[in-house]
Amino acid sequence: MAIQIPIKESLIPMFIHQYKKKEFQDLAESVEYTCNQALLEKGIPHVTQSRGKDPESLRKKLEQRERENGPYETLEQIHEDIVDLAGARIILERWEDRHFVQGIIHEIFEVKEEKYKKEKRGYEAVHCRVYLKQGGNPCGPHTTRARQLVEIQVLFLYMAQWAKDEHDRYKSIRDPSRALSNSLDACLQVLHLHETLARHTREEKTRQNAKYKQKFTSTHVVGSHLEKWILRYAADWVKSGEKTIGSATALTKFLNACEWTTPESLDRLLREHLGKGAQDEYSGIAKEYNGIDLNLIIYLIDRAVLKHSVNSARPFQDPNSHEEHVYKIQVILSTFIWMNRLFQPTLEWQRLFTRVEDQKTIRQGILWLGNSARQNFIGDGSFLTEDEIGKLNGLWDWFSRNLDRPVMLAFTMSNQGVVRDIPREKDELEDALGPLSWALSRA
Repeated sequence: MAIQIPIKESLIPMFIHQYKKKEFQDLAESVEYTCNQALLEKGIPHVTQSRGKDPESLRKKLEQRERENGPYETLEQIHEDIVDLAGARIILERWEDRHFVQGIIHEIFEVKEEKYKKEKRGYEAVHCRVYLKQGGNPCGPHTTRARQLVEIQVLFLYMAQWAKDEHDRYKSIRDPSRALSNSLDACLQVLHLHETLARHTREEKTRQNAKYKQKFTSTHVVGSHLEKWILRYAADWVKSGEKTIGSATALTKFLNACEWTTPESLDRLLREHLGKGAQDEYSGIAKEYNGIDLNLIIYLIDRAVLKHSVNSARPFQDPNSHEEHVYKIQVILSTFIWMNRLFQPTLEWQRLFTRVEDQKTIRQGILWLGNSARQNFIGDGSFLTEDEIGKLNGLWDWFSRNLDRPVMLAFTMSNQGVVRDIPREKDELEDALGPLSWALSRA
């Protein structure tokens, strides 16, 4: 007589009968809401989703697992095997944000398990199994747990769409056609290409932003940046062949003295003064430089220095102190270097100092100041005589009252702190004062 072994009844019908989708759905929505609020506070672009598993879909999945692995022994074993009874998704616009999101998940949930998945078929995501930290959520009579695990999937935007298409393919077609399979594979390749290009674009933008805030390394770099900006952004009147750019060396020294040493600060100056509405202003200022060739760099410096300023000398509490004599000599010598650097032709700016009505004061002051001993006065610690103080103050007063725009610009620049390095620029100073002193001495 054959021995009959009783066939153990499957626990799946009991599990499905006791399974209450709404409780799992409510739990998933609670997790989704918590995730959404946390990511909104951090300003991370995203979309969230949630769901409880459909009972019929769950039944089919359990039956397939039993065929593959044998019957379940307990309801708890079923519960452990199916990790996504309640699930939430975080879909990211930027995949690199996943590291921040993982940190946020660890802050707001009790994380039991975390896995980074990157499969050969193309799927890539982060899966976390979590508990709510507060308030416990009973999930039906089929489980003895006071708290229920929820699976959170973190995916890139395009990966989420690909995963949906891949899931639908296998759900709806038992043996998918090669054409559909190839189409999905092509879709995945486009996804990866898009992600790579987006990452490269962001990296390049970050690199350009960092470069935009780095200091210029040379005069050549300043000049090159200026030329490129004019070609790309300047108004048509700036690009016309009638306008010359001017000395990049003078612009570099001016920017350095003002501590405007980055492309960002130069662009700000260019946008303010080389726009469409500046043409009439440029033409009006050009008339005030009568006889001197106004170029774009002189115009920029003029606007930066004189637009919101008047030519006013620095007030001194003690006009006879040694420190203030040094300061005045530095400013006046710097003024001559700036004029020689900025204004062409040279004879035109020198003409401003040789007019008959100004010759006596100017001749005495410049001939005295042009002496090499006076140039060394800045560093040798010696004191001026009463006669020398008179000549210096007379020259200072002349510059302070002068309304010729080239003189105003060079003197105001120097008097506001854009001072040339006199000891290192003696050759430039000699180029400026030498011919002028000779002309004044012959007058």
